[in-house]
Amino acid sequence: MGPDCLYDLYTSWRLLHSITAVGDITFRSARQDRGIDLGSSRRRMTGPAVADYILASYPATA
Repeated sequence: MGPDCLYDLYTSWRLLHSITAVGDITFRSARQDRGIDLGSSRRRMTGPAVADYILASYPATA
């Protein structure tokens, strides 16, 4: 999962919980400050926020 997908998932999760999300730059800075390296992690997306993210990210096909 790349940084753009992680941020989009974060915003979906916040939206589902009616919590205001921080901006992209603030989010990325906080991730770096905590030493979270997306290139070497095995993070997976699960849960309701993922469904929201997938539905919002991909256009419907006709």
